[in-house]
Amino acid sequence: MGEVPRIPRRRRWWLLGIAALLAALAGYGNYVLITTQDERVDVLVLIHDVGWGHPINDADLGVAKAVPAQPLASIPVSDRDRVIGQFARSTLSSGTVLTPGQLTEQPVPGPGERLVGLPVKPGHLPSRGLTAGDLVQVVPVAGSAGTDAQQTPASPAAPFRARVLGIGPPDSAGAVTVDVVVGGDAAAAATSAAAGQVVVVQLGPGA
Repeated sequence: MGEVPRIPRRRRWWLLGIAALLAALAGYGNYVLITTQDERVDVLVLIHDVGWGHPINDADLGVAKAVPAQPLASIPVSDRDRVIGQFARSTLSSGTVLTPGQLTEQPVPGPGERLVGLPVKPGHLPSRGLTAGDLVQVVPVAGSAGTDAQQTPASPAAPFRARVLGIGPPDSAGAVTVDVVVGGDAAAAATSAAAGQVVVVQLGPGA
């Protein structure tokens, strides 16, 4: 028997066209990726937590690569010397990419404010503790004055609001010193409270 003649296959040119288009798109994507990476700049990031009102030290700063989406979205590494010594407007966590709006040249306490250290006994502040920037209500409580034979309760000062700047380590009795910033109108009450006993109540937003 003779061989059956083969029917020539028609080349599918449209498949070749799609393959060529996909290859071109892949090449363009790689080009865009490489170009974008080349546009990345060195920016300043925090490598330590910095509390509200605390200064930025050289040891707090690290460098990361970033693509600047906006001109003021980050701080270039060339501004490192200018950033050192500025103060955090809020509590900033490690890994934060610094922006100009997070920093201020205004030290804490500011004009008209006072920084007062309040000794606080265990149980007189939230068990989870306080952090820099927390808004609190300080409530002086009556202590005792006089001799053991005759003690009279001391008159407590009026409650006042304050902003926590920091907390010292506990002493042998578990008491801590809470540094708070108060306005000039509460300076007298804060000074009086620092000589006695206080209860520190953390306030929520809008309180």
